[in-house]
Amino acid sequence: MIRDSLRRLKVPECDRSDVMQEILLSAWRTVEAGGFHASDCLSGAKAVRRWLFVVTWHHTTHYREHQHQWEKGRASYKHPAMDGYMPPPSEQVEARLSLRGMERLDPCLRDAVADSALGYTAEEIAAEYGQNPNTIQHRLERGRKQLRRALRLKDAPTLLALRSMLARIAPLRPLNSYG
Repeated sequence: MIRDSLRRLKVPECDRSDVMQEILLSAWRTVEAGGFHASDCLSGAKAVRRWLFVVTWHHTTHYREHQHQWEKGRASYKHPAMDGYMPPPSEQVEARLSLRGMERLDPCLRDAVADSALGYTAEEIAAEYGQNPNTIQHRLERGRKQLRRALRLKDAPTLLALRSMLARIAPLRPLNSYG
């Protein structure tokens, strides 16, 4: 009954199990607290069905409100890197390798290098962390040095090798071609 109600109330399939879990948990807590009282004019089964429908409707309404707030917040966030520019595959691979190299850095150095990559100056980073700008500058130098070293590991392919591998890959055929 709850699953059918969620379908009729147009809760997306991917979220139905989560909403149903919240509904059942809420119903259980209400029963445990003595909050459910059957009406004298209805049979027990009808009273439970009505009550569960009200709980389902209530949670679906809250689900929609949370979903709307999340979508609104997501739509308001616009980062300059998300303007639709898609770098070529070789640059995407290079970026992923750089991120893997960042994982190997000490956390304090990683934070400084990441903030610097986002365009913040050493003074701005120092103000954010409440530290001396010279300390942040030294962390940036050490972090960049460690990152260069991590990216030059013997197991990591060079950018030239990556480009040649990508050039050897045959182009994708369109999905509707039958040849």
